Amino acid sequence: MLVKTNNRGQISNLSPTAVIFITILCIMLLFAVNNTLAAQKEKTKADPSKTGTWSGKGGKESGRENFMGWCINCHGEKGKGDGPLSTTLGQGIKPRNLTDSKLLSTRTDEFLFKVIREGGASVGFSEAMMPHKDMITDEEIKNVILYIRSDICKCKYSK
Repeated sequence: MLVKTNNRGQISNLSPTAVIFITILCIMLLFAVNNTLAAQKEKTKADPSKTGTWSGKGGKESGRENFMGWCINCHGEKGKGDGPLSTTLGQGIKPRNLTDSKLLSTRTDEFLFKVIREGGASVGFSEAMMPHKDMITDEEIKNVILYIRSDICKCKYSK
């Protein structure tokens, strides 16, 4: 018997075999979680050498839908930074004007991906730009970038 119980059915102590089994199980679980987290981190790491605009599954229409669902409250429907919450972010904090093609053409898709996924603070911007990694998938973020590039700033990255 691996587990001994008292007269009320509660575990009173574990046999050495049970302790070893539980310890090995916990170590295996820690390795599995660590490997999964490392793989996720590597998957979202920005690669500054990549400069092309993603097409993404679902493409621009999916990006538009997610932009309208998640971004317009701060950035506004046209992306000018004039959404209904744009004045509530704090003193001197204003959402980025995404129609500024001069500025956005200096930002790689990977940079924009990191800002959207991890939030503004991940690249030294305001924390008011919250992370969206728990709200939309990586593929949907790529589609939002495609929508911004094709319909809002009408620009691509250029060195």
